[in-house]
Amino acid sequence: MAPATGFTVPGSGGNDVNEMPPAVVERRVSHQTMVPFEHGRGRIGRAAGAALLALLLASGFAAGSPTAAVNQARRLVCAPSVRNDLRQTRVLDSVATRLARGDSLHVALGLLDARPVSATSMHLVGLDDDHAIASAVARRFCRELADPDLREIGVAQTGRDLWIVVVAPFAAPAPSDQPVIAREVLARVNEARATGHRCGSRSYLPAAPLQLSGRLSRVALEHSTEMARAGSLEHQGRDGSSPTDRVRRAGYGAQLVGENIAGGVPTAAEVVNGWLASSDHCANIMDRRFTEMGLAYAVAPSSPLEIYWTQLFALAR
Repeated sequence: MAPATGFTVPGSGGNDVNEMPPAVVERRVSHQTMVPFEHGRGRIGRAAGAALLALLLASGFAAGSPTAAVNQARRLVCAPSVRNDLRQTRVLDSVATRLARGDSLHVALGLLDARPVSATSMHLVGLDDDHAIASAVARRFCRELADPDLREIGVAQTGRDLWIVVVAPFAAPAPSDQPVIAREVLARVNEARATGHRCGSRSYLPAAPLQLSGRLSRVALEHSTEMARAGSLEHQGRDGSSPTDRVRRAGYGAQLVGENIAGGVPTAAEVVNGWLASSDHCANIMDRRFTEMGLAYAVAPSSPLEIYWTQLFALAR
């Protein structure tokens, strides 16, 4: 979660409104390109490559396709504890084809309806069969393939060049999960408040637990939905409203209002960890004056960040 600088705006009636700038999360997209090599010549040497190949053969390796070779290397060598095989999809085959034509991974992933949480590409050259592919993948890409969140794979072959892309799809929570997610965020926030926390250069003492407010959560949902439709992270509403305006307009009598927003991360753990890692957002979480919290998210797969979070804090009159 990228840190941001906070600011304080005087509210009507002499009350203060703590409004934190957006916390934007950039998802990881790694582009790994293998240095071309001829069959039987790898950077770790012939002996190690032969040992890996022997392990694959001894484990009942069944050739069939590059996808099967990658799955076998992953299951038998790279990540034996990971049970799910990578599923080949047509759209990822198209992504791999774009890579073969010279597009960057970032550009090629534009074919997907939603950006994945992570993606890795592999370029293999001069491999004659699936056993050689499995051995090469096991030598060079085990760290990437050990990611348990990987689910899908695409393959494209042009002559002696093989392009492979594997992804961990973006899996946003369902709208019906809002109450469960809000309670999880509340629990994580109260855990930080219970023990005290360091926010940047400032240490905060333990604070009383917050209570979840249904009214604040409805206000948060309205703002998250608006951000998702606009495809941008903003504290100011399209009608020019501030967080305090929106909270009071909903009939909540607040002495003090704070707001954190974020986008691009699909889980409660990631969004709270990101806010706690940013000194200004963390300061809102640890503010002893707040007594209630609201939390909501809105999902828009075609928007730049795909999921938009709003966390509201308030001190009731």
